[in-house]
Amino acid sequence: MKKGEETKKNIIEQSLRLFSSQGYEETALKDIAVSVNIKTPSIYAYFESKQNLFEEIVNYVIEDYLQFIDKQALIIEKFPTEQKLHHILQELNKYYYMNDKGLFLKRYGIYPPEKFKELITLKNKKVENEIRALIFSILTGNKEENLIDSEAVATCFMTILDGMLYNLMNYSYDEYESRLAITWSVFWRGIKN
Repeated sequence: MKKGEETKKNIIEQSLRLFSSQGYEETALKDIAVSVNIKTPSIYAYFESKQNLFEEIVNYVIEDYLQFIDKQALIIEKFPTEQKLHHILQELNKYYYMNDKGLFLKRYGIYPPEKFKELITLKNKKVENEIRALIFSILTGNKEENLIDSEAVATCFMTILDGMLYNLMNYSYDEYESRLAITWSVFWRGIKN
């Protein structure tokens, strides 16, 4: 990797970490430069502005999350339907705690800064569509279970995914797992015909 590419990558990684922990408004380009060990004006060789840098990080993080979703689809290929859905629910929520990208999504996916609301809403819709497509593919390939309408299952699944993320963010992991077990049991019984 060339020095310029390495510096740009380092700027993105440090910005991601700082934006995730401190917030967009509270992170100055000087903070980023110090963490990368460069002078603040050097950032402009790679990014037009702080806003441009943040937008690039949004795209970087969303692409990583979409790749993570695709990876989960490969992992669950041979699982029975219930295990596929349960795995997706657990792993997509866990992503938010695995790395700085997940922390970034957690912070900005729910409460984006006003100037980025349209971009993040658009990206969230792309993620939702990808998850729904995965759910529909699971339901279409389902041979062992007689389930209710796929659209209803996908909508309920997305709502539970959001709700369980809230639980994961606000309660201990043990409490999250307890609530997930109860919620999953009701969901699975409720979607059977």
